Parts: sequence; C-alpha cells; structure tokens
Amino acid sequence: MVLKLFLNNVAQAFRETGNPIAENISEMILQLEIGPNIHSNAQLTTPLSLKQALSAPDCHVAAGQLNFIADKLPWTSAKEFRVAPKSFRGNYHFVPIVGPKDLILSDQFRTGIFLQDADTYYPSHMHEAEELYLPLSGTALWQKDNNEFSATKSGQLIHHLPYQPHATWTKDAPMLAVWAWVGNLSPDTYSYL
Repeated sequence: MVLKLFLNNVAQAFRETGNPIAENISEMILQLEIGPNIHSNAQLTTPLSLKQALSAPDCHVAAGQLNFIADKLPWTSAKEFRVAPKSFRGNYHFVPIVGPKDLILSDQFRTGIFLQDADTYYPSHMHEAEELYLPLSGTALWQKDNNEFSATKSGQLIHHLPYQPHATWTKDAPMLAVWAWVGNLSPDTYSYL
C-alpha cells in the first residue's frame, strides 16, 4: 500500500509540472493496478546516501513514502549494472518500478527512482526513449547536448528528447529523483558518448 501512496505522490508531482508528457505519465501511473506488497527476488541493499537525500531540507513531499519502503526495494548500483566509461566518477543507484519487466508491469512507460551520490559525474549518454527526470532532493548540474551545465533544483522537471545527449553532475550532496521513459522502452538503445 505504501508503494501505491508513493506512486500517487509521484503522479501528482508530475502533473503539477504542467508538462504534457509528465501529465500523461501521471495519468498512466494513476491507472496502474498496484498490489499491497512489493515482490522482488533481488538482493536488497539500500544505498547509504539515501538517508542523506531524504533528510535534505529541499526534499519534495513526493519522496516522503520512500522512508517506509526503501529497504524493500531492489536497488541496483551503477557498478553492478553496466560497464561505464573511464569518465564515470562516483556512483548512482536506481530502482525500476514500472515497466515491461519491472515490479509493476506496463508496456506503455517505465518509471523508477534514481539516486546519484554526491561528487559523482554521470557522463554524457543517450537513448531512444524520451525521458523525464523530476528531482526530489538535492541540486544537480544537468547538461543537454553540448551546452553548459546548469543547476536544477528539487521539483524542477528535466526533459530529454529521444537520442538527446545528456549528463549529470552532483557536487556536495546526493540527488534523488524519479524518472520516466516513454516511446522505445528498451535499454538496448542506451549508449555512452
């Protein structure tokens, strides 16, 4: 039931951005059939930086339910996920919640939680899926295409078009966010630049 509350809060946060794609994702989240329990066969290891992100003064209300379910979620670390380029520094963690093979099944969109540790550079990459990020805690520097990095705060929507190069850099604090993909949901189109 707590996962449903969390996703309802995420849906409301996406809707409040006023972005048409985020509003559509909000509607799809609200239409999901969500059971009372989280079922995962993955080994559960909650990232140490999550506590810091959830206690940050700028923590978005949508993140509140994570305090109750974080230890039950199948977190994956970047170091366990894929081979990163030499420019990768630090670590990030994620939980895919909704998608074709995720905790809640949907072939219309993917959404999940993303946590980037402090002092982490996530190098430029791209994928076919159109992507939204909604930071829930922390200020990160975001780059699109080859433009300069710019600071994005909690509650400020980031929108990446299909195959648009993008990178993220955290400095003194971790950044917690929810993300969503629409379009081609396959991770096979993901590549570092």
